[in-house]
Amino acid sequence: MRYLKVLWMIPVLVFLVFRPAPSMEGIVHRWMLFDDNKIHVLATTKMCASLVEEVGGERVHVLTLIDGELDPHSYQLVKGDAEKFRRADLIVANGLHLEHGRSLEKLLNQPKTLFLGDEVHRKAPELFLPMDGGVDPHFWMDVSLFSKSVPHIVEALQKKDPQHAEEYALRGGDLLLKLDRLDHKIRARMSHIPPQMRYLVTSHDAFQYYAKRYLASAENPDDWSERFLAPEGVSPDGQIGALDIDKIIRHVLTYRVYTVFAESNISKDSLNKIIEALQQQGVELNLSKEDLFADSMGVDTYEQMMDHNSKVIAKELGGNIQDVSVN
Repeated sequence: MRYLKVLWMIPVLVFLVFRPAPSMEGIVHRWMLFDDNKIHVLATTKMCASLVEEVGGERVHVLTLIDGELDPHSYQLVKGDAEKFRRADLIVANGLHLEHGRSLEKLLNQPKTLFLGDEVHRKAPELFLPMDGGVDPHFWMDVSLFSKSVPHIVEALQKKDPQHAEEYALRGGDLLLKLDRLDHKIRARMSHIPPQMRYLVTSHDAFQYYAKRYLASAENPDDWSERFLAPEGVSPDGQIGALDIDKIIRHVLTYRVYTVFAESNISKDSLNKIIEALQQQGVELNLSKEDLFADSMGVDTYEQMMDHNSKVIAKELGGNIQDVSVN
């Protein structure tokens, strides 16, 4: 009898192991149609979605609009997007004009949208960095700053589902503790990189907040702006010219930078141009072995994303990655 039970279980186990992952169409279909008594949240980016999922737990059903390697700066609506906005009980966006496509901005401009960056900026504008006449939208690159979004998410979910307000508050508190630990771990990891090596050159200007929070020297906290440079500006669809290349080359030579960091959703062409230009001058410059995650999260959670970035930077710049880990 026991033998027969084992034989019966084999095809079931084979199905569970080898069944195909749900398609994106299937995920969207379930989110659109299921009446599951959950709050249906449409998040513009995976970073926003990750925080909402942490706070909401089983009481939210979250769909990410700009998923995979898509660029939130230049995202254009596709067929079916308007229906997603109509279906959503709550829309959570990064804000600060990260999602600046005209058609997208129009759909975001409605009462049920929570702009995380704008809410945090309204209360603490001094913590944000300027960029191209506005505000740099990549505030998730500073864990301590992005964590200030959590109370706003808690409040939004409580308004949608007051019956479980206490649960959202407790989960939000737990998330704040996790993010605080992560912030301290990244700071510790970056502090193990020798100050003379702590210079970051990436594909585009997504890492300003990271540099300010994690790369500045203890002796001179204001030197962070010297420790970061990118050839393509705030939006990765910008064009790199001869002046941009020259600026990066001078920076590399001045601070003896020997590694530049690619980003997962951005072409490496601009960085390769810089590497080739320096090689012609007899200067060796390397491309990082692993990509950083910036506008595209690349992993399952926001915490994993930031942990990954700090590990990659520490490995390449001579730091210690054994001191910390994020589960």
